[in-house]
Amino acid sequence: MPSPARAFLGFSCLFVALATLGCGARYRPMEAHDVAVASDPNATYGVVLDTLKNDKYELIDQDATAHVVHVKSHVDQHDPAKLSIIAVQVDGGGVHLSASGYHVHPDGTIYRNLNSELATLQKAFTKRLGAGPAGAAGPANANPAGLPPPPNAPPGSLPMAWSEPAYDPSVWGHGNFTCLPVKIPADQQSDLTLKLTNGENADVMLSLAYAPELCRSPGECKLAGGCPALGIGDTERVSRLAGRLSKNEIGPQATLLLKGQPVAVIDLSKHGSIAQAMTETKH
Repeated sequence: MPSPARAFLGFSCLFVALATLGCGARYRPMEAHDVAVASDPNATYGVVLDTLKNDKYELIDQDATAHVVHVKSHVDQHDPAKLSIIAVQVDGGGVHLSASGYHVHPDGTIYRNLNSELATLQKAFTKRLGAGPAGAAGPANANPAGLPPPPNAPPGSLPMAWSEPAYDPSVWGHGNFTCLPVKIPADQQSDLTLKLTNGENADVMLSLAYAPELCRSPGECKLAGGCPALGIGDTERVSRLAGRLSKNEIGPQATLLLKGQPVAVIDLSKHGSIAQAMTETKH
């Protein structure tokens, strides 16, 4: 007969094994969610946009020429720190869905609720288009054919920048600052670039500021010593960028790159100088 200690140890190991299995089951290999339809891509794209609108999806950006649209997933959509993005692209072969952001791990696994949401959306498109799924769902490639990763959220999880006013407006003014949840050495700020949703690098001057009066929101900044504020400067260039945003020539979200590697997602429309320039443009 096993001793009480050995029996307890065996039960504990079983409990840990079950708990690990339960946690692991929350994430699974990403599946392909495509809808095969042979019709005019322009017409299909219109149905896609209408379906997303009816299902109350919040638009991030869209490119009518490329027939690509990015929306916020309904999973944790009210928590900016857990943003997941659904990309939908239409081409001659049909409709292709993919996801990126908080609920997609770098190894390609996806949170089961987000995976279910993609499956539900796939069924909605299938019903509206009178089409069928493009083959049985199975493990998807890291980059499905014909579907580029969302330009404002490369594959894997990227942290979202946030906006907050300076704690000392007498020194920094009353505008909102764009705060980065990543540590970037001040001597590397010349290696920063900002990629827009159309793939261009923004023609603006970028700088970093580390100061006790900036980016100290305890709910957002988890870095010892505080988080850096991103400066986007040159009044004339900022005004041009704000004008393009106001005309919807580009989407509001952009990817901050350090030495060519994505490090964070920025909402340009909430950056102080750009928001002010957009207001001036409207008037």
